[in-house]
Amino acid sequence: MFREISHTADLAYEIEASNVNELLQDFVTIIIQNSEIFETSSTNITKSISNVVNESNNQGTTDLQNVMKKCYNINESSDEEFVDSLFDTVNDIISLVDRGYFPMKVENQCVYFTRKRIITRIKALTYHGLEVKLGERISLKVVFDV
Repeated sequence: MFREISHTADLAYEIEASNVNELLQDFVTIIIQNSEIFETSSTNITKSISNVVNESNNQGTTDLQNVMKKCYNINESSDEEFVDSLFDTVNDIISLVDRGYFPMKVENQCVYFTRKRIITRIKALTYHGLEVKLGERISLKVVFDV
């Protein structure tokens, strides 16, 4: 579960998750919600993100052409190691989105991507204003550079 919070210049969110996989899904959803997908045809037409996700979910990742699976190791052994792994992972996903890979599914700390022409307004996850609480649930306050 996540919600956007007020921030003067960038995007800020509070995120609470029961595990790393749920946390990763929240980050992917935030990235998707701040992106636009373009389909190529005789004219460039913006396609609804929800339509693309629904189409892909109906087809399943096994039926999609050019599906790429990338797995991440976000270790919860120490707060510092967790934060560094999380930032590397989220910024890697943002980089892949910038290069035209759309995150379709999250499973066991792996993200499935398919080729889509995407424009995202998120540049990176930053350490600015970061708050992390690890315990029974994972609670974060994060800021994205836009």
